[in-house]
Amino acid sequence: MYPYANTSLITRALSMFKNLKWTEFLDGTQKTLGVINQAIPIVYQVKPLVNNTKTLFKIASAINTPNTNQNNRKIIKEKEVSNNSPIFYL
Repeated sequence: MYPYANTSLITRALSMFKNLKWTEFLDGTQKTLGVINQAIPIVYQVKPLVNNTKTLFKIASAINTPNTNQNNRKIIKEKEVSNNSPIFYL
């Protein structure tokens, strides 16, 4: 019996590490970091637009809802006008 649990896993890991090409790995890492550096400012510019569209939808829904207070005021004014008493404006 070996002192290690599974030697085949260790040999696989070592063979993968030996076959790793450092130049390709570093080139890929550099390209990835370049893309990230370009994407970060875009995220900061788009974030306020997304927040503003959320409030825009709230405003649009508030505009589209019928306002019952104005309808009630018109009815009250019509009732006051139909009264034959004089109207005094201050």
